[in-house]
Amino acid sequence: MEREQQIYERQGMEEYLKYQLEHESEPFSPGPAFSFVKALEAVNNRLRELYSQSEELFDVVLVTNNHAYVGLRLINTINHHRELHDTHYTGPLKGFLEALGKLQRKFFDKGLRMDCPIRTYLVTARSAASSGTRALKTLRSWGLEIDEALFLAGAPKGPMLEKIRPHIFFDDQMFHVEGAAELGTVACHVPYGVAQRAAKK
Repeated sequence: MEREQQIYERQGMEEYLKYQLEHESEPFSPGPAFSFVKALEAVNNRLRELYSQSEELFDVVLVTNNHAYVGLRLINTINHHRELHDTHYTGPLKGFLEALGKLQRKFFDKGLRMDCPIRTYLVTARSAASSGTRALKTLRSWGLEIDEALFLAGAPKGPMLEKIRPHIFFDDQMFHVEGAAELGTVACHVPYGVAQRAAKK
């Protein structure tokens, strides 16, 4: 929505709304999270094949602070790309990882461990000798199995993420989020880590 945002900033709300109404039937172009949502839908499709009666699937919610008039264009875009289930998801990252692990195990239970479409990495700037083992044990206690764990011992995460090319990357430090984003990785800040607690003190 770069063009639309420019109209809003330069010409004001009324011209912005007029433009949206005039282009209501034109879908937005895919954004940076598009491939991630497609990947989630691919996982859901496989789960439906394996567990036709199960309702444990990924839910996707679109949250926007744009004017309500933009809503129809957003709905038209979703229908055009046929990529979103009209549902919602709430909860902290721990809840997300627990749910991810539960879905992951559904593939394992069918003997598809090596062909599981869910692949997770732990990429940490710490060393394995410090808190790396604790991190792995914590994730395992949440039911999530990590495919690969990389302990960078202080090295930047960006170059490694550029090689892995994840659909999405979570980190509790903006330094790593910004570094990943500069290299083209969709990155999300999770304000629940040690760095945030230290800053509040």
